[in-house]
Amino acid sequence: MPFENPAGPYAVGATTFALPVRPTRVFGTATVRSQTGELAPALQLDEVSFTAYYPVSRTKWLNWFPRYPDGDYRANINCLNWVVFPGIPSFILWPFILLFGSRIQIPVFSNAPPLRVTDEHTPAGATTPLESQAISQPPWPCQVCTHLASSGKVVLAIEHRDGTSPVSRPKSEKTGQRYPRFYIRPDKVVWDKDKDFSGFKDPRLAFRAEQLEMRKCEIFLAYSAFRRLIRTGEHGDLRTMDDLVFDWASWGGDWVRYDNGVSLVGHSFGGATMLTILSDPSHKGEDDVNIPSPSTCPKLTVINSEGFTLWRDHFKRVEEMVPEWPGSTLLTIVGARHVSFSDFLVMLPVPLRNPTALPIMNVIQMLVLSFLDDTVPNIVSKINTRDKLEIQYTRSRFWAKKPRRRLIGQPSDIIIHRCGFDIDVDTQAEADT
Repeated sequence: MPFENPAGPYAVGATTFALPVRPTRVFGTATVRSQTGELAPALQLDEVSFTAYYPVSRTKWLNWFPRYPDGDYRANINCLNWVVFPGIPSFILWPFILLFGSRIQIPVFSNAPPLRVTDEHTPAGATTPLESQAISQPPWPCQVCTHLASSGKVVLAIEHRDGTSPVSRPKSEKTGQRYPRFYIRPDKVVWDKDKDFSGFKDPRLAFRAEQLEMRKCEIFLAYSAFRRLIRTGEHGDLRTMDDLVFDWASWGGDWVRYDNGVSLVGHSFGGATMLTILSDPSHKGEDDVNIPSPSTCPKLTVINSEGFTLWRDHFKRVEEMVPEWPGSTLLTIVGARHVSFSDFLVMLPVPLRNPTALPIMNVIQMLVLSFLDDTVPNIVSKINTRDKLEIQYTRSRFWAKKPRRRLIGQPSDIIIHRCGFDIDVDTQAEADT
């Protein structure tokens, strides 16, 4: 069961790269208990992995659930990681994975050489490191990644190994074998008795701070390794995840921009990671390479789901933070849930899929692409918008203690809280009618 084909002019390729980190790096002092009961570092970086999405000249389906070098999608591993991550019973997950999940495919061509665009009127695209709350292989926002690549962008989607993903399979430096690393629940983290939590209201925030340091390292290592591959044609320690014969020479050359126009896109904790990098871009990757900003003060657009806007404390902090960036924009998508920014709601079969899932995903894709192309005013002027935040209280369920709060508007409507651009009033009037 494939996802919908991307709407852009290009077919899309996808290649997952792996970069060994030698020696293995440990971040912070948090530890977790292994299956044998021994304490081990919670944040250990053996390998950096990322999937590149890019324009190609042909297409082929790629499986959404990971296939590993032996060709097996490891149903037992996939089931176990989802038991650990959301806490869903395994007897419910097994039928889903075997009968449905293992058949989901993505409209991309795996390991295809990138398209060389020669027509000066055809956009060659810009390198865009894209991040999400928790990226597996392939990353959860495959719809967004393929949409961006189909428009002429090159997307680097980072697979974080910091315990925020349901599962990842890094290669051990000691054994040379891949092993599963599962989601780390904050309440399972073991701290040293002398750990100083001053400055943190909650120990879980201390763990988040250590995860951010590991995430920044992964992003810069991935970007610098990819930059070196494009700039020199040499891959060094960079490998493909499946260790197949690969045409490395096809990736060298000036077929993609990497020294300007680089954008950072993140969802949830990925958004926090992006803001951390923008606030302190001193962290370097290989060869002392930094991600180039489009300007001394990069533009910022924040897109909220409905639940995060209704979360008073969170939204208050966002409203205080966003104006720190001149020309910044703060939007909310009515009816959007936290998982609306991932593949989960749109990959369900039509009988089970919420009818609002695809329209909301389409709006998300349009907003992200317009932000990268600096055309947000043109897109916003063509979709339904609301310039006022209004909340209504609906009849609560019989077991609920309080009425349910929701935003007034139709699903996929955009609420503009802060506008860093000018909207064409006449065009907006036509969209509203």
